[in-house]
Amino acid sequence: MKNKHWLNLSAVLVLGTTLTVGCGTGTGNAPGQAASQKSGSAQGGTATAPVTITFYESMSATQGKELQKLTDAFHQQNPNINVQLVFTGSYTTQQQKLTAAIAAKKPPTMAQVEDTWETEYYDNGLLDPVQNLIPKSTIDDLMPIWKQDNSYDGKLVSVPFNKSDYILMYNADDFKKAGISAPPKTWNELEQDAIKLTQKAGVPGLGMQADYYTFEMLMEQAGGDLLTSDGKQAAFNSQAGKDALNFMNQLANKDKAAKVISGNAYLSDGLNTNEYAMDLDTVASLSFITNANIHLKTAPLPQGVKAAVPTAGTNLVVFNGATDAQKQAAGKYIDFLISDKNTIEWAEATGYLPVRQSALTDPSWTSFIQQHPNDATGPSELSHAYFSPRIGTLSSAITEETTQVGNFISGTQDVATTLGNMANDVNQALAGQ
Repeated sequence: MKNKHWLNLSAVLVLGTTLTVGCGTGTGNAPGQAASQKSGSAQGGTATAPVTITFYESMSATQGKELQKLTDAFHQQNPNINVQLVFTGSYTTQQQKLTAAIAAKKPPTMAQVEDTWETEYYDNGLLDPVQNLIPKSTIDDLMPIWKQDNSYDGKLVSVPFNKSDYILMYNADDFKKAGISAPPKTWNELEQDAIKLTQKAGVPGLGMQADYYTFEMLMEQAGGDLLTSDGKQAAFNSQAGKDALNFMNQLANKDKAAKVISGNAYLSDGLNTNEYAMDLDTVASLSFITNANIHLKTAPLPQGVKAAVPTAGTNLVVFNGATDAQKQAAGKYIDFLISDKNTIEWAEATGYLPVRQSALTDPSWTSFIQQHPNDATGPSELSHAYFSPRIGTLSSAITEETTQVGNFISGTQDVATTLGNMANDVNQALAGQ
């Protein structure tokens, strides 16, 4: 999924907005959910009456069906808790509707959020840390990279849900045509393989987005840092930043071995139609490779100076405007969604990653990846994973950063000008936080 820039809580667009919270794709009126049902216990307390919670989510297609399936199973086990799934359509509309709901002082009980939105909500005192609502055993079992990402000031504020990381995806038939026996492990091998594929397989060797996210990934692999240690200034106007941009330019323009696509397009689309032989994409894209003629394989990201694997996806938060009963019910539902059994089922059905450490040694998961080896790559890289700075104002500069990268790849400005412009944009954005 693509990251979207932050819309400030005070945005004018929310003025006069009226929020309607409906059942969405949920089962609020399904049989067995009547208000006369007896209450039951919830994590951290006992519910004295049936309780309804609203969950703003943006899972469509396969992901939406699986979320509904898990929610139905939760209802079966917890008939006193009614979870209303409120489908918002996309991350962009999710953010907009959350902004409007918060401005109207009618936020949902819980929601999927991106890191930068979560930081803004946390800084404005809108969230109830989930560490108060789920068992310590669950918290201790979260993947370390996401436990860190979901913590603020030493508190676990949210939990990871639909999480992914980046992998190398490639067409095994094209590799065979080019005489390549194994996927590339380094930048040099990636470049040489892309050239061979272009020359011998008849398609560009690599599909590449000339955008901020590609730059950030390569800059991290080149040994650089996005920001200074205090998070107040850009740090990528450096040799690592130059190396990242120059590598992109080498592949696209000098080697002519990469097909550059829009930052708003999906790399999986071109791989699915064999417009290129490789791409660097998130594990969530695996479910979109549906062409039976594409013999897809995956491998860890090729390394630069070091291995660095970006992560993506959303977290689950609980808003503090909910009642105590709703918060406890939300905690129970969250713990259900990320249980060993269900995080594995979610991963198998959607292509996202399990979010618990114990899931990776669970017989159900080990059996699954034996049959689906492509799904084993993402979890194997998590020891090298990182997450982008969780600064809302930084997101406002990303569109311009992508424009600057595009200008460089198109040849309209040099590397020094590009990095200088990018650093200025980021510094101005950070100054506004």
